[in-house]
Amino acid sequence: MSAPLISIVMPAFKCRETLAESVQSVLTQTYSQWELVISIDDGEDYERLLGLAGLKDPRIRFTSTGNVGTGSSNARNVGVDAARSNFIAVLDADDLFVPEKLEITAPLLAENPLISTGLQVTDAALNPLRQVGTRGTQRRLSADIYKATNISMDSMILYDRARLPIEYDVNQPCLVDMDLIFKAFCHTAYCLHLPLPLHTYRKQAVSISNGPAAADKFAKMKRTLLARLEAGYYDFVEPDAAKQGFEDFLHTSLQTELEFATQNSTSPHKLFEDLLESKLG
Repeated sequence: MSAPLISIVMPAFKCRETLAESVQSVLTQTYSQWELVISIDDGEDYERLLGLAGLKDPRIRFTSTGNVGTGSSNARNVGVDAARSNFIAVLDADDLFVPEKLEITAPLLAENPLISTGLQVTDAALNPLRQVGTRGTQRRLSADIYKATNISMDSMILYDRARLPIEYDVNQPCLVDMDLIFKAFCHTAYCLHLPLPLHTYRKQAVSISNGPAAADKFAKMKRTLLARLEAGYYDFVEPDAAKQGFEDFLHTSLQTELEFATQNSTSPHKLFEDLLESKLG
């Protein structure tokens, strides 16, 4: 079988400081059959910016939402629509791929419509903080146990959009990756997980997931997701197990939010994932 083309979708919004580094991580992939679709959501000329940094490659393509600040969900959807391949990988404009990420995962996409990998979580300066999803062996995660492994930041996925016709919720203010995962399990019974830190997730000081009032936004959205689960919003392949597993995770995560708020006032160096993982066992 010939090497499949992987379309990497990258939303771009006020990312002048980090974009070049993220794009460089794509250019250094040991797997060459990729295209990078940069979906611009702020009107910037990122093609020129990358050119000034010496980053030019015919596999890099640019598209635009046609507006400013429509949101990462819309920008990702626009990027997926512009992709030439059904095999989609997601990379934010401040995150990085490890050089072997596509070489390791691409051959697995033909048989597995949804793939996740481990994460290396870092601070804004790329100093390592901790890893997520790197325990155990390569395995299939059913919906009821998926979040016990990928406890946060579902940004490391690759998927086949022909088999998983999913898209990001443009009206959702945060946790859009979790909603996308829920939608994915409406079309597949499992996610193939590779416990290798092939994706570097950078925690910015101020972003959707960090900064003022982020915990309140998360808690509100988690309650919204719970309400959706209870109402049968997601038509899961394995409905009872998936609903129970995701509900259990969200309840645990909400309780952890309360404990973390208290703990963080006395131990600000601690991470939410540290406390959450201890609760999940």
